[in-house]
Amino acid sequence: MNSRDEIARLDGRKDPAVDRIGRRWPAYAGVVPWALLVLGIVMDLATPKEVSGGPLIVLACVASGVIMSFRATLGLVVVAFVAELLTGFWESGTAGAQQFVDLAYVVVAGVLGLDLNRLVVRYGRRMTEVRTVAESVQLALLPEPPLRLAGYDIAASYRAAQTEARIGGDLYAVHDSPWGLRVFIGDVRGKGMGAVSTVALLLGAFREAAEDVPTLEALGARLNRRLAREAPGLGEELRMEGFTTAVLAEFPHGGELVRLLNFGHPGPYLVSGGHVRGLDAGVPNLPLGMSGFGQEVSPHEEFAFPPGSSLLFVTDGVTESRDPQGVFFDPVRGLEGMSCASAKAAVNGLLTRVDAWTGGISTDDRAVLAVAH
Repeated sequence: MNSRDEIARLDGRKDPAVDRIGRRWPAYAGVVPWALLVLGIVMDLATPKEVSGGPLIVLACVASGVIMSFRATLGLVVVAFVAELLTGFWESGTAGAQQFVDLAYVVVAGVLGLDLNRLVVRYGRRMTEVRTVAESVQLALLPEPPLRLAGYDIAASYRAAQTEARIGGDLYAVHDSPWGLRVFIGDVRGKGMGAVSTVALLLGAFREAAEDVPTLEALGARLNRRLAREAPGLGEELRMEGFTTAVLAEFPHGGELVRLLNFGHPGPYLVSGGHVRGLDAGVPNLPLGMSGFGQEVSPHEEFAFPPGSSLLFVTDGVTESRDPQGVFFDPVRGLEGMSCASAKAAVNGLLTRVDAWTGGISTDDRAVLAVAH
């Protein structure tokens, strides 16, 4: 499910944070409070009076408020109170001062658990709202590209990180220029409004310059100059340490090749006949915004792009995805054998395999753009 689907799903429907308490607990986590409760009851029944299972029962009441739903928490608290009452009579046959103290502990822990549940639900709902607004802003900057442009099939996807509620700096754009279809994908350092300002600046500069300049080298130089000129207005951090990794691509009209100019960004992946090849730059340039270091821009490189091929452009949210053991996802191996009947199929296939690799957990934004011949 992409970000647009997620926003539509959240709009006007029950907030999933209410059901999951705003946290991605494992499915078995709801068993933990009940296990603590049962263990506490067993300790009360099977051990001398000097050994009490009350602390475990109290812990179960508090833990349930963080992990379980409100109704489930209320049910557990009621069961805990009744169990504490019955075990007290079982041990002594009458209600004593200690039993009243133990019951008071359960009541206080139950109230605390229910209040924690309410607070965490509220936090989860607010985080969901903030994340949805952030994604909406991001998608306003990155509209869906046309499905077909300059004779090529095109598709794109942007997915915000599940653990982030700040707007990211991933960007992409396509433009049909007099010299061919031009593609721009990049990743601005940092997040927040400074990154958004840089994204808007670069996208505007690309759409303007892509129509005017004849070479990718000139296009990259134009983007560098625009960043240098506007850097003072982007904030102190971006002015001093800001940069953008990027790849510029050009697909000449009627040709069967692609020209690539890399600015410190992960290279695209060519999928053809079920085989995958990473088109890494032989001599990558410094990221955009670092032209002050004086390095000359290396010439673009050309690669064959025969009919039936797809070229997948990605940001580091894909290449730095990890499995539960911490191993990075390798698109060359991970995409081997994948069918790319269309650009949309290529994008969906890549994201499906990344999700399978990571178990559906994302710690960084992911932008993917595919061009199919």
